[in-house]
Amino acid sequence: MLISSPRRTFLKSLGLGSFSLAVTQTTLADSVGKNVTATESRSVEEKRPGEIINAVKKGAFAFIPVSPMIEWHSYHLPVGTDGLISEAVARGTSRITGGIWFRPLSFGLDAWRNEEELKKWGFRKDDKVFGMNFPDVPLASEYCETAEMIAALKNRLKILDRMNIKHAFIINHHGGKGQFKTIENVARECTTGKLTVHAIRTYQFNDLTNEDGFYGVGGHAGFSETLWLMAFRPELVDLSTLMDGELSVREMGILHDKPDIDAKWNPKNVSLSVARKLKDHVLRNFSEYVLALK
Repeated sequence: MLISSPRRTFLKSLGLGSFSLAVTQTTLADSVGKNVTATESRSVEEKRPGEIINAVKKGAFAFIPVSPMIEWHSYHLPVGTDGLISEAVARGTSRITGGIWFRPLSFGLDAWRNEEELKKWGFRKDDKVFGMNFPDVPLASEYCETAEMIAALKNRLKILDRMNIKHAFIINHHGGKGQFKTIENVARECTTGKLTVHAIRTYQFNDLTNEDGFYGVGGHAGFSETLWLMAFRPELVDLSTLMDGELSVREMGILHDKPDIDAKWNPKNVSLSVARKLKDHVLRNFSEYVLALK
């Protein structure tokens, strides 16, 4: 359908006269350290049409965080830890590369803990524990069915294909059983001639080593994951809620490789300086990965 002259003039006044979404040749060096405008810091849900189109012109990328937003992460971290980390990675990378980013889709898969896991964490072998719904913690966690997550992801990707997005990045920080595989399957199935969908794990862009002060010790809500949230949302971490010394996995809802967490790996001991280094490396490495796709 042809656009009438008055309407075409109005669109041109917004900078939308052309609907071509050609990617500009932005480099990482140009983008890192630049001043972030108000519109660049907003998610796509808060943008007006012209802002979305201009954002995609700067980079035909979309960043979609997918991780649970209501899941027990002990007493020192918020229940939305996985989703908040995924969102922060999406937002930070979009600021550097261009494109658009979304608020998290709150979907997390998990499973009943098997006998080996129950023994490792101090439970009885006949205890019934699903995900992080430990009997000794005061809040329940929210999980979903596989079909629910697949439907939501495919619906989101369908509109991105129509928006002429060239690369969509599904960003996940949740390690529940089936989460990685499901996202990888969706990415493969939804890649078309126009849209390439990438299944991204936040961890894949962390290249810090022990020499840098980074130790990948502890699982869910443990030493390393506390460092991750401190890297991207330090104001949400409250280490004062943790006791000093050893901690019980079962009582605290912090995963480890044995029932009691050694005092050395108590999350109270994480380093803010290492957290800042982690953020810098992850955003830089992810941005280089994205910009290499242009």
